Amino acid sequence: MIVYKFRLYPKRAEAEKLETAKEVCRQTYNNLLAELNNGFTKNELQNFLLDLKVVNPEMNGVHSKVLQMENQRLFGNLSSLLALKKKGHKVGRLRFKGKNWFKTFTYNQSGFELTHIRGKKGILWLSKIGDIPIKIHRQVEGKIKNITVKKSNGRWHCSIVTDANPKRACGTKEIGIDVGVMNYIYDSDGKVYENPKHFDKYHSQLKIAQQSLSKKKKGSNSRKKARGKVAKIHEKIANARDDFIHKLSAKLIRESRFIAVEKLNIKNLMSISYNAKNIADASWGKLISYLHYKAENAGCVVQDVDPFCTTRDCSFCGHRNNKLELSQRKFICEKCKRKLPRDYNSALNIFVRGKELASMENASNTGQIVQQEASMKSEAITSNRC
Repeated sequence: MIVYKFRLYPKRAEAEKLETAKEVCRQTYNNLLAELNNGFTKNELQNFLLDLKVVNPEMNGVHSKVLQMENQRLFGNLSSLLALKKKGHKVGRLRFKGKNWFKTFTYNQSGFELTHIRGKKGILWLSKIGDIPIKIHRQVEGKIKNITVKKSNGRWHCSIVTDANPKRACGTKEIGIDVGVMNYIYDSDGKVYENPKHFDKYHSQLKIAQQSLSKKKKGSNSRKKARGKVAKIHEKIANARDDFIHKLSAKLIRESRFIAVEKLNIKNLMSISYNAKNIADASWGKLISYLHYKAENAGCVVQDVDPFCTTRDCSFCGHRNNKLELSQRKFICEKCKRKLPRDYNSALNIFVRGKELASMENASNTGQIVQQEASMKSEAITSNRC
């Protein structure tokens, strides 16, 4: 499956209908949650929607599939809470949704139609809402399964899920990568990708917007506008960061067939480091996550490696230096006197460890397959004798 995100440009009439549909879905979710607390099952709540329509006539102005998806959302949230509880996390109960905490609703299977006019122009038809102009910047492949409409910072977007599964192509290189703050990536081939530092680019704009927000009276319209400006700057930073990480991860997969990466505990790094803001801005976890899911589609191997002492170990002789300060950007081996960039040395160590782990996993998988084949042969011989 693949997801496409497009911008919607509704006129005033359609925008009002979208707002109404979102508000009706919020009230429906809250009503279903209230009945769930009274002991109703999933099927009983599905049937309860018919009774709600009698009491709340405005629900007839929203497509039936959209309302049914609120029941699916409710039990999906409940399953997520139970999964967190099983992992040992402290969780509470599901909460009722306020206006500012409910931003999406979903058309599932039916009630929509996408028409591409020309260029990037298109029309999205939604049942009970009408035709909405849409900017189609990418060709939509496959059959559309569902469409989720979302309002964020005063703008409407839609996420279109299709059954397409386009295959990526991987390259021939085998590399290890070391992530950092000064250099975003330093790979074992000696290639460096600079850190774009998206937050620093918009820091001055964000500072001015936040100072303006702090001066506004609470509850006033001017404060709402100022809060919206701050949110838009944060959204711009997040979009720039996502765009950079998507392009970088796609490039690495396109060039490589094996990538060794550090398995970092980013939460601990941020808690003990004075560099927490830069670590959060770098989003190493998102990069590694994108590499994993794109590699799976392309047939590339991404191997997680324990980063312990990858900086202090010499990549040539294996000697481990006693101490290496963060300010020291050159690695000098105390034994063989090799000199090379600190991050490059780390990337070489990560690559070697990754190859060793990958070969061990392949050997264990091969052993399991051989053992299974031997057991199947012995079972066949035994059954023949019987």
